[in-house]
Amino acid sequence: MGKASVFLLGLSPWMTAMILARIIGFFMDEKSNKVAPNRMRWITNLLLITFALIQSISKMRNLTLSSYALSHYGKLYASIVVLCQLLAGSLFLVWLVEKNIKFGVGGPSSIILLNIIINIVTIVGKYRVVTLSNIGVFAYFLVAVYIILTVSLIIILSQSEVRIPVYKSSIHNEYASSNYLLFKINPLGTLPSMYIIAIYSMLMNIIRVIYSYEKANHYLTYLVKNGDLEHSLGIIIFMGLFFILSIILTLILIDPKDIADNLLKNGDCIENVRPGKETYRYLRAMVLFLVSFSNIFIMIILVIPLIIGLSFKGMSDLFSLPLTFMVFTSIVLSVKDEIMTRSIGGIYEKRLLDMKGGH
Repeated sequence: MGKASVFLLGLSPWMTAMILARIIGFFMDEKSNKVAPNRMRWITNLLLITFALIQSISKMRNLTLSSYALSHYGKLYASIVVLCQLLAGSLFLVWLVEKNIKFGVGGPSSIILLNIIINIVTIVGKYRVVTLSNIGVFAYFLVAVYIILTVSLIIILSQSEVRIPVYKSSIHNEYASSNYLLFKINPLGTLPSMYIIAIYSMLMNIIRVIYSYEKANHYLTYLVKNGDLEHSLGIIIFMGLFFILSIILTLILIDPKDIADNLLKNGDCIENVRPGKETYRYLRAMVLFLVSFSNIFIMIILVIPLIIGLSFKGMSDLFSLPLTFMVFTSIVLSVKDEIMTRSIGGIYEKRLLDMKGGH
């Protein structure tokens, strides 16, 4: 029944489409880095349909149609029906995300969070008997300690910050020295992880679809057999994507050029750094250092269990649990911050209404 779910594709096509649309938009208008919203929506939707179709075809190859469906409808018709169901399920999830962004809390994170919880429960249930009978309770202890360390490190990286002193020419009192630019040590949290997992999955699905038509190609054969997280090549590909794309994402979402331009327009400057290009280079170097610094720790967390997992074929989902808990922790922290922000906003809104009412 798990394989037959209409939500089998999840949000992977949408997440891949979102990040690639951002990258395309970034290079389409290098001066302002802004593209018209309607144009971006068309680009995103086109990529979404394309990726959902590719992933549906890839998933279809792992599904077995029932004998009843084959005898009554034929393989082609039954396959098209299943393909449409998978596409519909993925688009329905995207619709839920849009509704949650408008009316709910956490945007896509809430739906991803539910999926992660189901994933964790499924993995624990799957390996509970195997672990107890073959390795023992000590294995549970080691896994629990490693997960606690992972969660603790992610919280530290997500909550710690670097403050860069800024001189504001418009302020000439005791508060002038307390102004600063704030950067998280891990600028985007584990947001890149969610996108990179989706991109990695999509990349492997594209390779599998191409391989189904080019089985004589030795390079594709090697990639299909060794490109998953149960092989060293797959781990290298995943970590390479993680490191490179996290840097690209950070520079797109936290644009040092915009920050430097805003400082220049407001007549503000970083202490001991000239405004303009020098400030831009300084901020870019700072962002690159922070994302590289945090990435080293995150990659160490992820690589250790994956390398251990090379000796246990068919159990990649178990040894990917640290990555799962890393994303889980980041989502919980972001949802918590959003709830706190909204609650503070609600307090101010109530006070403003009371003032208008004469209270």
